[in-house]
Amino acid sequence: MRKAITAVRGAVVAALRLRWLIRPREDIDWRSANPPGQIVDVDGVGIHYIERGRGPSVFLLHGFGGHTYTFRYLIPELARDHRVVAVDLKGFGYSERPKKSDYSLGEQARLVVRLMDELGIDRASVAGHSLGGEVALRIAAGWPERVERVVLAASVSGDRIPTLPVTPLIKPLMWLFGRLFGRRLFRRMFYDKRKATREVLDAYRRPLRIKGTGDAVYQLLRDGRREKPVDSTRITAPVLILWAAAERILPWGTLGRLRRRFPRAAVVTIDRAGHLLLEEQPEASNAAIRRFLAGDPARVAPREVVDIGKPAS
Repeated sequence: MRKAITAVRGAVVAALRLRWLIRPREDIDWRSANPPGQIVDVDGVGIHYIERGRGPSVFLLHGFGGHTYTFRYLIPELARDHRVVAVDLKGFGYSERPKKSDYSLGEQARLVVRLMDELGIDRASVAGHSLGGEVALRIAAGWPERVERVVLAASVSGDRIPTLPVTPLIKPLMWLFGRLFGRRLFRRMFYDKRKATREVLDAYRRPLRIKGTGDAVYQLLRDGRREKPVDSTRITAPVLILWAAAERILPWGTLGRLRRRFPRAAVVTIDRAGHLLLEEQPEASNAAIRRFLAGDPARVAPREVVDIGKPAS
């Protein structure tokens, strides 16, 4: 009897612990989240953005699970002579998380273009990090007349990679995976693990506590399965591929697929940097992006890899 009671007690404790692990930690209401920038209504969706500077327009688009914080070093640098608009995609950062909405990357691209309309911007360069790179590509392919230049920083390739079916059963597993491996995955995004500080991790995590985040992530995964690959033949703007020498997040071969898609692209490799290269080597990354946006082909040559990272201190 004593063994049975102990076994039952252990099972209850395990069940409660599992329930805690898979329970969404969404305790912030979107309307009271105190965003650092502005909210504008775009076709009925509240989109958060940060705008700085004057000059030629540049839109900055974050990756999966990121937000405008990703560009905190790039924004002031570009704002010296550009009108910079860093955007939180629908369902991420401090943007709204509408239920039963289209979260495909094609729809995300359309919303960014509509934000351009709202801000009175006819033409702009677009820079995307990681998953945001595909949003940038879909803008350039869908509205080529509105895109000046494209920057792909540690970007996905725009291809469709086979994945397992997305069902509602994966929702609790997403939170479980995040709690068990989130910290480890975050550290894997850096070449120098000392830069993966608790402060930076908390800044990335805070918007994930906004109610509706889990549903938005699930819908993005679901809606992405029905999208076709990016039609790169429609992209006429010059392309910069900014790559991290110590990339360990994106699937193997991603850089090769990007180079095959854009054989005339400028390719710059940032030394001593991981997937969060804009975070880890901001000076080197910012310099490469500024040269490209300035249209200096002599310093960023097509089909040339340039190592410009500085040694870690």
